[in-house]
Amino acid sequence: MKALVAIIALAAITLIAVYALVRRSLPVLDGQTTVAGISAPIEIVRDADAIPHIFGANKADALFGLGYVHAQDRLWQMEFQRRIGFGRLSEIFGPPTVAQDRFLRTVGFGRAARAAWASIPTWAQQQVDAYVSGVNAFISTHHGSTLPPEFSLLRFEPEPWTGADVLVWVKMMAWDLSANYSFELLRHDLIRAVGEEKMAQLMPGYPRDGLSIVAKLATTGATEDTEEKANRISSSVSAVSSVVESSAAAESSWSNALVFTLSNGNPAVRDFLLGGATSEALGSNNWVVDGTLTASGKPLIANDPHLGTRLPSTWYLAHIVGGDFEVIGATFPGTPAVALGRNRRIAWGATNVGADVQDLYRERLDDSGRLVEFRGVMQPVTLIPETIKVKGADAVHVDVRVTQHGPLVSDAINASPPLRGPKPPPREPLALRWTALDPDDSTLASFLKVNEARDWEQFTAALRDFVVPSQNFVYADVAGHIGYYAPGRIPIRTSGDGSRPADGWTGAAEWNGWVPFDDLPHLYDPPDHMIVTANHRPAPASYRYQLGLEWPEPYRAQRILDLLRSEGPRGSRLLAEARSADTGLPPEARSTDTGLPPEARSAKAGFTPDDFARIQADTVSLHAKTLLPLLVAHAHAESAPDRQAIDILRRWNYDAAGASSAAAIFAAWFHELAPAVAGDDLGPVVIQSYRSRFTFVTRFLLRTITTSDSAWCDDVTTDAHETCDDVITVALHKGVVDLTRRLGGDMTRWRWDAVHPAVFPHQGLDSVAALRPLLSRSVPNGGDWSTVDVGPVASDTPFEQHSVPGYREVIDLSPANDSRFIDAVGESGHPLSAHYADFQRDWHDVKHRKLRMERADIERGAIGRLTLRPK
Repeated sequence: MKALVAIIALAAITLIAVYALVRRSLPVLDGQTTVAGISAPIEIVRDADAIPHIFGANKADALFGLGYVHAQDRLWQMEFQRRIGFGRLSEIFGPPTVAQDRFLRTVGFGRAARAAWASIPTWAQQQVDAYVSGVNAFISTHHGSTLPPEFSLLRFEPEPWTGADVLVWVKMMAWDLSANYSFELLRHDLIRAVGEEKMAQLMPGYPRDGLSIVAKLATTGATEDTEEKANRISSSVSAVSSVVESSAAAESSWSNALVFTLSNGNPAVRDFLLGGATSEALGSNNWVVDGTLTASGKPLIANDPHLGTRLPSTWYLAHIVGGDFEVIGATFPGTPAVALGRNRRIAWGATNVGADVQDLYRERLDDSGRLVEFRGVMQPVTLIPETIKVKGADAVHVDVRVTQHGPLVSDAINASPPLRGPKPPPREPLALRWTALDPDDSTLASFLKVNEARDWEQFTAALRDFVVPSQNFVYADVAGHIGYYAPGRIPIRTSGDGSRPADGWTGAAEWNGWVPFDDLPHLYDPPDHMIVTANHRPAPASYRYQLGLEWPEPYRAQRILDLLRSEGPRGSRLLAEARSADTGLPPEARSTDTGLPPEARSAKAGFTPDDFARIQADTVSLHAKTLLPLLVAHAHAESAPDRQAIDILRRWNYDAAGASSAAAIFAAWFHELAPAVAGDDLGPVVIQSYRSRFTFVTRFLLRTITTSDSAWCDDVTTDAHETCDDVITVALHKGVVDLTRRLGGDMTRWRWDAVHPAVFPHQGLDSVAALRPLLSRSVPNGGDWSTVDVGPVASDTPFEQHSVPGYREVIDLSPANDSRFIDAVGESGHPLSAHYADFQRDWHDVKHRKLRMERADIERGAIGRLTLRPK
């Protein structure tokens, strides 16, 4: 007994000592410290919500202060992100991350960041240098146990920061939002599995009459319907089909080969690099109305970007003041600009355009692999040596091969060991062309200009420098104007639509310029006084240029428009106009039933920030409203649980709230439908890639299950003849069985949020089981991929949510500035901080925190006052 007591006492003492040691690395929030590199004292006041307000004598000092607080609260996150960008994970994680490093080095994010740093203007370099000096001021005075605990666990210290380190994370965020390559690989796999015609059925395009951000857009020169253009040019790339279909049957799919390559290592890296390739709803919502529709008479703007879940958060809220410069909003740790927010004159929000800025090219190499054919001439391949240092092992040398189209990403995939069995033969050479790999990238400079813009003219002038990823910016200013612009370099192709890998040796599918800035979709003070973007098509089908092909179904956009039109002034008239408009959605999804009480739906004096916050919290599913009636009509449930599930679904109001049992049943049913209908044709590998594309699965199902005897529904692996009614019923039964296993047999007690958590894994260390309870978080949640409060599920880990509206803002341009914002988890990246995840409950409930700009509000209840004094 005495020995046991001694062991327990020793363990307790050890835990206390470790706790005390880890607490040493919590940032100092009060007092004074001396730093080099500033012209005058910088005040850092952390308000009652731990949001830092940085007051400098000028912009350079203010940016220095931002770098310092980023390092105080998020240095591990910044270091981890930097190592992703430069492919230096194996230096701290060892051999398991070599495959990921090889892929990162092959694509060349670090090379592109260094080239971009050399090309950005001197004034922008100076501002970045000021920020970097703040980061380095913190690093230079913190070592060992005073660094964040992750450094102690992995036993290393960070190197000083540089300008290229800032730009590499801009490149990585562009990758996260530029996932067209994954659609090309998926189409490649689908063609090999079922042929060109059936691939087209599985991947139907955006409806010609579908909802567009800009309903009418004047362009220069002759126009051509983009849908007709896609049809016309499909023949120019159809030759790919015969080549793809003749590939070796044993070869695993391209998309799954990429997934395996990036899964060979740190899960956080995999999730980031594959985020846009494996799930829907990496997008966002934003909308803006002018003063004619608000209670204050001034514009209101709302934004909630949807990105992958991670902890610490993708975002960091900050207020930066330097002389006459002032800006507040969401920043990316590691970068010196507010990405989404406002200054004293204007406000802005952004959603992803989903523009097609990536193409894969099939290359024809000689036997040596050092020459590549282009237009009948063999040209030398550029070789770039890369050395991957590996903790506890020998360094790995990689010769990156680059053609005129870009790096051969197939080299990284072919070098990855097989999942099982013998290594397959090398896959065909594929080169990646991507706007972010061009040496001149002024995107960061564009954001720095946006932060200082004071009106529409300056705002749009700043966007001219925007390169990638193309964004739907909405705008408002204190003068009462609103606007929209979709900037970015979007390629004009000589031929081909970029939907699948093109033949690189022919030279027939080259990029020969960018869509002119003045021709990009835009609006200014539109006559209906509102603008909504939710990743749906930016321009109508008649638009001259091809911007992309993979727009999601516009359910979120339609729902926001319905709520704005039914709630705002003259709501009845506007809603009647919306009813008569052809939105491209089926009638059942265009219903005027908003799910709100009558008093909330009546015409009112004008919108308030509270109204916008309530729209951000909306969980009505137009996806369910469109698809479910058809499913119920075709299901012939035989078991008692299946019949009870159908009865619950018939009574559902389509609100995918967390407490809804119907939402859980519908999600489980939908999850089983794609494998039930097409799994026998595609096989177990390809169906996993396809089933996560919820938009395409929905379009496919809507066209298939309404056919009385579709060949898709017959299971080719059985002798019996199955109808669509049969497979729909089987899918329902599988979904009910799955939920019964998860939630028990009492269906009346089922809740959607009981199986649908939003999961926030720690960046870098979530894979360590012993640390996961301490570092990672999750929260039960509602919504689905189509709801405004978005809640998509991960197809490989049903029904977890790995993409969230990680930041929400509602900005009031009136003098009252009743603006607010909220992050999904918290400001601090330190697990012992009270502000590590203190926002999470309010985020779940869509309760915002005040966006404070006045000094009295900032000081009231402030939790920290730190002064940086110059040496």
